[in-house]
Amino acid sequence: MSRARSDLEAVPETATEKDREDDDPHERHRHAQSQQHNAEPKRLQHAHHSRIILRTRMADSTNGLRPVPAVDKAARVLRALAEGGRAMGISELARSLEVSKGTLRDVLLTLAHHGLVVRDPDTRFRLGPELRALADASAPDLRALAQPYLVSLMETFGETAILGLVVDGKLEIAARAEPATDLHMTAPLGRRLPLDKGAHGKVLATRDEVGYDDQELFAGVRAVAAPIVDARGRRIAVIMVVGFKERVDLRTLRRIGERCVSAARALSQRIGAQAA
Repeated sequence: MSRARSDLEAVPETATEKDREDDDPHERHRHAQSQQHNAEPKRLQHAHHSRIILRTRMADSTNGLRPVPAVDKAARVLRALAEGGRAMGISELARSLEVSKGTLRDVLLTLAHHGLVVRDPDTRFRLGPELRALADASAPDLRALAQPYLVSLMETFGETAILGLVVDGKLEIAARAEPATDLHMTAPLGRRLPLDKGAHGKVLATRDEVGYDDQELFAGVRAVAAPIVDARGRRIAVIMVVGFKERVDLRTLRRIGERCVSAARALSQRIGAQAA
C-alpha cells in the first residue's frame, strides 16, 4: 500500500496548487484523469504478469504425471488381459492387479460397454474387437510411407518397384511405381501372390534380409525382395523390384537388392522396428 501511494504521489504539490484544484472543477477533473492515466500501465503490467504466471503453471501441470485412478485401472486391466493371452475371470484379475473385485467389475463392464473387452458366457473377460480398430487407426499408412522409396527405386533402375503386404496367407500388391517405358513388368494393385515362392517367399519364410528370384516364379522374370519388419519383429511386408531378364542382369539384380534392403530397413524403423 505504501509503495502505491508513493508511485501516485511522485510529483508533490504546493499548497497553492492544491488550493487552486479545490477551487477549480476543471483542474480537479484534469488531475483525476492524470491519476487514471498513470495507474493504467500498472494495471496492464499486472495483467500481463498474471498471464505469464498462468501460462507457466499450465505448462508445469502438463509435464507432471497425475494419474486418473479409473483410467489407470482400465489401462492395467487391458494390459493384463493382453499379457495373459486368454480370457480371465474377475477373481483372477483382481488378485493379479491387487484391486477389489467390486471396483474391477465396474471397470470391466464399462470397457465391455465400449467394446474394448468381451464377456464370455462363462463370465470371463477377453480383449474386444474395438481394440483392433483403435490399433489400426493409430498404425502408420505403410502404403503412403513406402511410395517415395518405390519411386526412387523405379527411377534409379528403370524397373517396376512394388510394396507387398502379407494378407490372409498371401502377398498382396499394395503399392507400386512403374516406369514410363513400353517394356516393363506391370503389377496390378490387389493381386495376390503365393507366400512360398519367389524372392518375397525367401525373405518371409526365413530370416534372410534379401531374396533373389531368377525366373523361378515367372519365366523370363527376375526379382529381388527385402522384408519390412514391424515393432513386434514380424515380417509383415516386402519391398520388391521386378524386371525382364533381358533388362536386369544378375550383377544389376545384386545392386537393386542392396537398395531394397536399405529402403526396407528405413521403412521398418518408421513403423517402430528397432534399428539393426
